[in-house]
Amino acid sequence: MSARWGMADDPSPKPDAVLDMTQTPAAQGAMCALLTPAIKGELQQMSGGQILEIRVNDPTAREDIVSWCRLSGHELLAEIEEAPQVLRVFIRKKQG
Repeated sequence: MSARWGMADDPSPKPDAVLDMTQTPAAQGAMCALLTPAIKGELQQMSGGQILEIRVNDPTAREDIVSWCRLSGHELLAEIEEAPQVLRVFIRKKQG
């Protein structure tokens, strides 16, 4: 385990910012309409190489975030499922 991934008992990367969408009221499956613009807005405030942690409780968010990262060029570092149905996703902002 690399030191940048946090403490030995916490396998997650150390985020520079956190976007918590777990309390966002949205119909299941409609989260993408809110999620990807929120991620983009949060990343615009960050420097290249910084890590954003996203917390969501919509089961469709995983595929949306993976696809969005592939299209946008940002690096998907980790996905961690936590109970109850919370997904933590870590994205490294691309340089430049």
